[in-house]
Amino acid sequence: MSATITIRRLQHTDASAYQELRLEALQTNPEAFGSSYEEEAPLALEAIEARISSSGPNAIFGAFSERRLVGMAGFAVYERMKARHKGVLWGVFVRPEWQGRHVGRDLVQRVIDHASRHVIMLEAAVGLTNENARRTYHGLGFRPYGIERKALRVGSVFHDEELLYLDLPRPGDV
Repeated sequence: MSATITIRRLQHTDASAYQELRLEALQTNPEAFGSSYEEEAPLALEAIEARISSSGPNAIFGAFSERRLVGMAGFAVYERMKARHKGVLWGVFVRPEWQGRHVGRDLVQRVIDHASRHVIMLEAAVGLTNENARRTYHGLGFRPYGIERKALRVGSVFHDEELLYLDLPRPGDV
């Protein structure tokens, strides 16, 4: 397995690879995502291409080993006028065989770098039982501000999430 990873913003031509990875993530770790496999499996490739916007602040980043997409992380700015100073990190997933190689950390750092050009605060939520992800986020400076009890329900099992924030430097403060 090649150790070289390239992280870049996904383009509409990456839609098929992104959809495959997203569905894998939803199947293998349903407790980690607000969406479900059942909701996303029927989506047409055109809907996925639209999700992968190549302009504006919202973005999905991919980690590639050669040409294979092995990880992903998304960023979105809140739409409401009074909340546009904040963004959210979402959809972070790394294929199991690439975990433990800092791919997730590098993806999240790429989102942080991108977000710092668009917002002054980045939010995230992570399952309380996902110790590796929590350690990564905390190590990158995210701070907890609460716990959402029963944030997600997978079948009959409820999952709590830790709510996190990261203050970003304002443009010019860097």
